[in-house]
Amino acid sequence: MAHTQMVFHFLGFRPVPNEPRRNPLVMPRTRVNAPFRCVRIQGELRGLGIQVGATSIRSLLRRSGLGPAPRRSGPSWSEFLRAQATGIFACDFFAVETVFLKTLYVLFFIEIGTRRVHVTGATTNPDGTFVTQQARNLAFDRDDAKALVRFLVRDRDQKFSGSL
Repeated sequence: MAHTQMVFHFLGFRPVPNEPRRNPLVMPRTRVNAPFRCVRIQGELRGLGIQVGATSIRSLLRRSGLGPAPRRSGPSWSEFLRAQATGIFACDFFAVETVFLKTLYVLFFIEIGTRRVHVTGATTNPDGTFVTQQARNLAFDRDDAKALVRFLVRDRDQKFSGSL
């Protein structure tokens, strides 16, 4: 089958006589790329110089009797987060107005696994060195120092230096 005929057949313009309506470019790749299917097949076809949308591939697979990829065995997203929560901390600032109309910025950390909040310090001018020192102090003062902190969730504020 010529390359042009395969492309037309794939796009659904012209069926090839005496051949099932399964595309010879898509169907062999379906079994190899079962977990990823549409996006993977689209990438492979793009490598061959054929521009086809993922929706077209999905429609062709459904017409051929191949539905979406089966659910993978393994944890769901919530189970995954629950399993990783013991190693995740989050930090941020909140502002407190004093009686003398000064603004204090209070740094706090939250252990995601236990939902315990650690208020580490307050300052009128937060910067990267302040945040780094408070994080070090928290690391030394924690009771359960055996539990390794693997991830720190923070925003992209300039108060958080690259050392966090």
